[in-house]
Amino acid sequence: MLTRSHKFAALFLIVALGLVLRLRGLDRVGFNEDEVHKVEAARAYRGGNFLVNLEHPMLMKSLITASLAAADSWNRGLGHSHQVPEEVAVRLPNIIFGSLMAVVIFLMAQEFFGAEVGLLSALFWSIGTIAIMVNREAKEDTLLVFFTWLAYYSDRSAKGVVAADPLRAGKLYLEGVASFGLMLASKYFPHYLGLNFLFYCLCGDNQV
Repeated sequence: MLTRSHKFAALFLIVALGLVLRLRGLDRVGFNEDEVHKVEAARAYRGGNFLVNLEHPMLMKSLITASLAAADSWNRGLGHSHQVPEEVAVRLPNIIFGSLMAVVIFLMAQEFFGAEVGLLSALFWSIGTIAIMVNREAKEDTLLVFFTWLAYYSDRSAKGVVAADPLRAGKLYLEGVASFGLMLASKYFPHYLGLNFLFYCLCGDNQV
């Protein structure tokens, strides 16, 4: 039986490994077409113009804007001799959320199969080549997956404690609602919300 400290240490190492694999050589490849649009939108955002690239939601572009501003501040100050390339700054938000996705996968898998399977699942995500490839691009899919599964976990956790601790369940439900909202703010896939409603209508409250 793994102790709490052992699980935390193992999960920390898994997330760190995923972070290193996603950061390695991040600035060696130039921007693709989608990323160019994100960069243009982020630059417009910094000037107060929020009307650029309206075909995509604002969440990712807002994160990129904040990342670029932080990188510029670093490059002008403490990081004068260790500059952060623009490619790294633009892709960094997805790198962070992609690495932290291992935590969400661990929590969800632990609920069904135990801590050992949860850690193994998190490891597979952290070292998976397809996951790494997608997370290294400034595209909305990383945020979409992260907030979708975080919402699933919050909802399941709320159902597990609603009888014993209604107050905590209420907070977890609110976290789930917020996560679903961020999911919709990540990518324009409104049918995702409808599919979730349909799932619960067909399968009932006993399902995840």
